[in-house]
Amino acid sequence: MRAAIRKVITLDFGKMSAERSPAPDMGPDETIEFKGVALLITNDNLSRQWAPRWLQHAGLEVRVANTPEEALGIASATRPNLLVADAALTGAHGKLLLESLREIHGKDVPLIALCTNNAEVTTAIDADVTDIVRRPYDWQVITRRAVRAVHAHENLAKLRDTRDRLENMHTTAKAAYRDRARAAGLDKLTHLPNGERFRSLLHRAVTIRGNSQRGISVLVIGLDRYRMVNDAVGHENANRLIKQFSDRLRMCLRDRKVIDSADGGMVTAVAARLGGARFALLISNACVDEIMHVKQAILAELEQPFEVAGQSIYLTTSIGAAMFPRDCSSADNLLHCAETAMLDAQESGSGFQFFTQPEDTASSRLLNLDRMLREAIRNDDLELAYQPIMEAESGRVVAAEALLRWHHAEEGTISPADFVPVAEKTGLMKEIGDFVIASACAQLRSWIDAGMEPIRIAVNLSLCQLLRGDVASVVEKALQENSIDSRLLEIELSERGVLNQRHEVISEVHRLRAVGVRISIDDFGTGHASIAYLKDLPVDVIKIDRSYVSGAGRSARDEAIAAGMVALAQRLQATVIAEGVETREQLETLRDWGSQECQGFYFSPAVPADEFMEKFG
Repeated sequence: MRAAIRKVITLDFGKMSAERSPAPDMGPDETIEFKGVALLITNDNLSRQWAPRWLQHAGLEVRVANTPEEALGIASATRPNLLVADAALTGAHGKLLLESLREIHGKDVPLIALCTNNAEVTTAIDADVTDIVRRPYDWQVITRRAVRAVHAHENLAKLRDTRDRLENMHTTAKAAYRDRARAAGLDKLTHLPNGERFRSLLHRAVTIRGNSQRGISVLVIGLDRYRMVNDAVGHENANRLIKQFSDRLRMCLRDRKVIDSADGGMVTAVAARLGGARFALLISNACVDEIMHVKQAILAELEQPFEVAGQSIYLTTSIGAAMFPRDCSSADNLLHCAETAMLDAQESGSGFQFFTQPEDTASSRLLNLDRMLREAIRNDDLELAYQPIMEAESGRVVAAEALLRWHHAEEGTISPADFVPVAEKTGLMKEIGDFVIASACAQLRSWIDAGMEPIRIAVNLSLCQLLRGDVASVVEKALQENSIDSRLLEIELSERGVLNQRHEVISEVHRLRAVGVRISIDDFGTGHASIAYLKDLPVDVIKIDRSYVSGAGRSARDEAIAAGMVALAQRLQATVIAEGVETREQLETLRDWGSQECQGFYFSPAVPADEFMEKFG
């Protein structure tokens, strides 16, 4: 191509105007590397005579349009490498041809304007053409400029293509880095070890340290008021805040004035992000005084504000500390003790607390239950049972409620009423809740694949799941991974334990609703604000508590209230489900009230997934 261009730009035909000079002859064996299509639109007869010859000599295939309409048709149907047009030409509706050509091809195709006066020059400038030439037209010069323009646009296209490929490579590299970081156990935001990696390091450290006098210490750090900050500055800026805090935490650990041993022993420290706004420190060979030294260093870092989104934000923390083997005998318990101390510091407002052993029997039972629950999670001992929800009139199964079950090898069946509060207090409910959501969606997909008609599946959410702020994304992921229609998943929110007027709860419920799932109010009529929150929440289902349907204490007043709740739900266009149906008479009463769906022992208790498929599939 360069040889062809050099040939064009060095040709000298007496430097005469093309309007007076014949085009050069080309030998039959001559080949030109430069290829392309030029579209010429002009009313000038001399230009129509000589321009094609000069442009063809440069290697361009020339197409000549007689009218602006014909030119626009050719420009739309093909992709010329060059446009040459009279600046004064207008289309049928008086629109300048130059502007119309720009609309079709933008700036991707060179456009040369042929002008006869200053007014046309101004018109061409306004149309943002590539080049402007004025009469008398020297087609030798015009051709040379045209070839350069085409060549420049080709190079620009190549640069854009190279840029796009580089951007794709950059995106691929970032994804690969995130995958490597995940595989290496790093938190992708802070590049600190994640919770799983931290537990692995903690197990290794405890195993190596054994019962030596100077053991292992763990500090769990929770950022106070983080959810409020997140709502104020937005998720992306809140992530920047987390990143800045992790950087300061690293600085504390790199400072030998902070991490050091008074007796000259080797002290090592590792920081990790456990998740959300919780961090942890693993410090070896440290005593109480050194832990307090680290705590003071962290607090000193927080005295300086964090700069995010043009705002100065001050953070406070609650820190819990536990020491091995002083406070516990295993790595899992050490982290749990530090988390418990952090929660105590948060609740008391002290900001820092060492773990203290519970003195009463009830607390010991809770601690033991927490230990067993952690083992159950590791061993996959938790499972789901499914209770059918029936259509009141037809008796047809329309839904199933997924209920958590735990059968312990020594303790027997442990009620959710006993272990769920423990999980909520110790931070295990996130992992358990994610398991329930994923397992329920996977089970529904398994039933459908086995030939069962699609039914709704209901999953209960706890308050701590809503408060953590990411349950909507967990739900969306489970639906996508199992190809489940979002309207088949029903999220049950307990009026007694979950619903309140807290802004973050209401916001998370709306985020769940935006995913497309159905929102169900469980235990309706037992809370303190049964009516007040209905105007703020997108409610699809109302479940009347069993106390209004069955039981020795049920009265005529209960029946009147229940009938009123059914009428209210119908006015809200919400589905009504009555819980605790135990007899035929109760079912008939509920039908009279207008309850669309029912569940209870009259139909079936909660059963394993295989049995559910056998009975109701």
